[in-house]
Amino acid sequence: MNKLILASLVLILFASCNSSKEPDDKKAALENGIREQVKFLGEPEVFSSISNRMSEYNIPALSLAVIKHGEIEWADIYRNANFPEEHHLNNSSIFQAASLSKPVTFLAALRMYSAGKIDLDKNIQEYLKDFVLPQGKQTAENPVTFRNIFPHTSGISPGGYEGYNRNLPMPSDLDILRGSEGVNTPAIEVLTPPKKTLAYSGGGYTLAELALQDIFNDEFSNIMQKWILEPAGMKHSEFTQPLPVSDSVLVAKGYSQSGEVIEGGWRNYPQQAAAGLWSNSIDLANFLVEIYKAYQGDSSIFSQSDIKSIISQERDGSVYGFILNRSGDDISITHFGGNAGYRTGMTISLTSGNGLVYLTNSDNGGALGNELLLSASQVYNWQHFKQTEAQRNHVKSDVLKGLSGSYKWNNQIDLTVSYDENKDQISLFFPNGDEYKLVPIVGENLDFIHPNTGVQISFTMKDNIQSFTLYGQNAIKL
Repeated sequence: MNKLILASLVLILFASCNSSKEPDDKKAALENGIREQVKFLGEPEVFSSISNRMSEYNIPALSLAVIKHGEIEWADIYRNANFPEEHHLNNSSIFQAASLSKPVTFLAALRMYSAGKIDLDKNIQEYLKDFVLPQGKQTAENPVTFRNIFPHTSGISPGGYEGYNRNLPMPSDLDILRGSEGVNTPAIEVLTPPKKTLAYSGGGYTLAELALQDIFNDEFSNIMQKWILEPAGMKHSEFTQPLPVSDSVLVAKGYSQSGEVIEGGWRNYPQQAAAGLWSNSIDLANFLVEIYKAYQGDSSIFSQSDIKSIISQERDGSVYGFILNRSGDDISITHFGGNAGYRTGMTISLTSGNGLVYLTNSDNGGALGNELLLSASQVYNWQHFKQTEAQRNHVKSDVLKGLSGSYKWNNQIDLTVSYDENKDQISLFFPNGDEYKLVPIVGENLDFIHPNTGVQISFTMKDNIQSFTLYGQNAIKL
């Protein structure tokens, strides 16, 4: 054999071996390089592993996919040895995607709009057959439309859904919108003029769901299968509620914070557009890849002009439900979800095509999800999800203890601060039971930070520490 040809073959083989090895190296680096959001100055950083974090957070299973340059780099299913009943799960298993259902629904509607099947700017009442939207702040000149429902600016009652026990009758969309007997959420109302305020609204998406069914005269799950799941290659995903018995074997059952399985394994979510998608990380990664390709002008299902148009409609850091992040010349979109027993998240850079999808079957999954995003950013050198640096501070025990109590945040939400004498630490509790263990840091006031998420609260010294700020809003001690 010619020496030049032989040398070329050796170089090709060497490059091939290195190329196949790199994803494995990066995968191992992520699996064993889990870090927290906050890096305390002057202190060595402590890393953990996905396995250890799943044990610590009591998470039975994790479906994870990493996207690099617009392709799925790798995907895997992680199982907690402490939950042997979930050991049968694999990459084909399905989780409740929770609020990740919303962007999937919206992108399906965007395809319908491009095909001329719906008008995003038409008064939605003109599409509804049996439901009359109660008169609120909408007008004939400023009606509720698909265009303001999907970005959560319709003015419809804010809030999400808690689902229904599988043993209970599942209400219809009409029942939910009307707040009928047996429904666990109030009737929807248009509380503010459309387009005036940004307020997360599950009810708006249920209204859109009903309108789409009236337009196509078909079940919502069938509509989504045709317009988004099949075109995006989401082979194991479905919006069917309740889930067919034949598909139950594929389910990663949901678990509470204490590690107990949800009664019945999971709850039903008749509000399919808002919270009813069953999926896994590979399918949702394929969905994100199509959005990235479209932004780059290379998708067969979304047009570049449509995707760039929605990205240009940013409002308060949000675009059609996605969190929009701009870091230099990098643009990324992120969405999170939470159903009873499930926490989910997904992100992708529209500039580089790098991203990640995670789905967990635990109410504790959000903490691990935050760490996965941050750690992947470090391993794969993303421009978004960077660490927060802070200087640890010392606060006397009697001061910490004095912060305990009930607070009213933003004149709406009840928060609780409690003091753990054994750990000499305070925690912030949200209404859903989420606990944020806080660390004192150097700041302008009496400042604290949650190491996992970077969430900060600042107690005001001038009012004798009777209030604090969170996300720029005041919380007053009761």
